[in-house]
Amino acid sequence: MIKIELKSIAIIAWWGAIVATIVLIWDIYKWKTSGPRIKFIVMPGRIIIGDLSKEDQTFIYVEATNIGDRPTTITNMIFQHYKTYLSMLFHKPSGSMFVNKPSESQPLPYLLNPGSIWQGLVPQTPEIETLAMDGYFVCGLIHSHSNKEIDKRVIIKKTIKCMT
Repeated sequence: MIKIELKSIAIIAWWGAIVATIVLIWDIYKWKTSGPRIKFIVMPGRIIIGDLSKEDQTFIYVEATNIGDRPTTITNMIFQHYKTYLSMLFHKPSGSMFVNKPSESQPLPYLLNPGSIWQGLVPQTPEIETLAMDGYFVCGLIHSHSNKEIDKRVIIKKTIKCMT
């Protein structure tokens, strides 16, 4: 009879250890995935239709969406140029640019709540096009919940404008 009790106690102990380990792993997963998560999109070569003050200009459109469960504040937007892939990999830019006002309707700093979208426009100048075609040109978004910016490469392809 004692052997049966020891077996049942051992089974119960193992069961408790397995359940506790699963709960611990789940709590670690929830902790790692909680907080703000930013989906960042950069689209160069965009034109605006319907705004006469911005016609005949090309823009780089940027969009940030908070798909996390907590708000964050977008503080800055930057552009960085890297001469080689290795310098981009080690985050050693040959030049950096701070974007002053990427959005008139949503100025920085901007509180980005869960499910909210922030949009910005930056004029796509010939200097920016030259930098993007000569090396690696990266747009960075800086927010309050990280020490590192969110980077997206800006790829500009030379296009011929159609005039009709």
